[in-house]
Amino acid sequence: MNEMGQPLVETDFRLTCLNGFGDGWNHYAHSMAWFRGRLYVGTTRASMAGLKLSVPLPDIKPWPIDSPMDVYAIPRQAEIWEYTPETATWRLAFRSPTVTGVNGRKGVPSYVSYRGMTVFQAAQDQAPCLYVATWSTHLAHSPDLLRSEDGQEFRPVKRPPFGPTVRSFRTLQPFNGRVHLSATAMGTAKGFNQDFASEAVIYAADDLEGDTWCATSPDGFGNRANSTVFEMEVFDGHLYGGTANARTGGELWKTRGGTPPYQWSKVFDRGAERGLHNEVAGSMCEFKGALYVGLGVVNGGFHRAAKIGPAAAEIIRVWPDDSWDLIVGESRMTSQGLKYPLSGFSPGFDNIFNGYVWRMKEHDGWLYASTMTWAGLMPYLPMEVWPPDILALLDRWGIERLAESGGFELWRTPDGVHWEPVTRDGFGNKFNWGGRTFASTPHGLFVGTANPFGPTVAVRRKGDWQYVHNPRGGCEVWLGAKQHHDPVAPP
Repeated sequence: MNEMGQPLVETDFRLTCLNGFGDGWNHYAHSMAWFRGRLYVGTTRASMAGLKLSVPLPDIKPWPIDSPMDVYAIPRQAEIWEYTPETATWRLAFRSPTVTGVNGRKGVPSYVSYRGMTVFQAAQDQAPCLYVATWSTHLAHSPDLLRSEDGQEFRPVKRPPFGPTVRSFRTLQPFNGRVHLSATAMGTAKGFNQDFASEAVIYAADDLEGDTWCATSPDGFGNRANSTVFEMEVFDGHLYGGTANARTGGELWKTRGGTPPYQWSKVFDRGAERGLHNEVAGSMCEFKGALYVGLGVVNGGFHRAAKIGPAAAEIIRVWPDDSWDLIVGESRMTSQGLKYPLSGFSPGFDNIFNGYVWRMKEHDGWLYASTMTWAGLMPYLPMEVWPPDILALLDRWGIERLAESGGFELWRTPDGVHWEPVTRDGFGNKFNWGGRTFASTPHGLFVGTANPFGPTVAVRRKGDWQYVHNPRGGCEVWLGAKQHHDPVAPP
């Protein structure tokens, strides 16, 4: 267990880059890893524009950013950026290549996102390498796993045996000498779904250059309603997998590994007995002898297609014997007895707009948790389809005021029970709707944001909607440390 250092406060964080590394189409800092003394960040390009490929099309009017219906007209090649702390400088390390699409269209990006990163030494590796999970478009090929020995060159290894409609994976989890991953998104000529997949299988391999990929779990752990394995984490000598389930609520499973396929046991189902408002087990982190799990509803807390929500997210604490505590959430009677939030916070840290606890990370003896808030979408959403109780609250609070106070929240705790906010407004940027990724490093805690409100944003002026340049649109990367270099201008 790490000794507890000083907690980070908002003034300990400084901005290392803004406006999507100078390009507002870099909407998400979607993945991070510390490798060979440098930070690597994988972006997602034009995520708000990409939602126009969704089926059904989200009922958003006007569209928050100016983007064409033909999203392939946008330069969507995802990027990997490298940060050198000693000089406080960024370098573009890799940009997705393009291919000819299955329909003959030229210039289709191989990857529009890098949704996961890990450092792992596979059987064929001479030293630990950086591995990167990709998201491919429906006109390109199946997603790849990229490998880099030095942070300079990135090349795909042998593709996992995903089905033909799989477009993405994001969870890369080393465990017992193998790297594990699972499909996350699926896409067809009619559209895509970024949260669910055509299969919910965890694949593993030890020799990533050879033909060693194999299934370690049955599809959906035997439950076809588990539409994807959303997240994985290692805790107490087990590999844990959390699912998305739009019928009864997310599930959590664990295994000691061994020879594939593994033997798995269920930790909980039915969204930890909250039901569909815990549709997905979406984030996990080991901290001081327990596994912390963030649960909520996909699509930012309001799964409109499945008519689930809106609802805010919960955090539960799982012990090695499979008992669990409710940390942040909704009091209820369960098969383990009465559960009430030990922190005193209701779902979303008392904020209905916190649809996700998106990431959690231990740093310097403290646990940090970031949220995703959809308050910034309020001006663009149809109010007439919302539940009456929610409409009453919105009328009381004021939609415009809520949107102006948007921005994700970052919380910290020394013990898992007592929580304090670090920021409640996205570090002063209402367009930072999520703290998407963390990296704990010798130089401090890096936080990468999700900010899809660029390069332009729709604003109402004199009763009409206009698109204007947004200098605070696009992802940001913040560094929290008690001592900093002198501030430098972002690129």
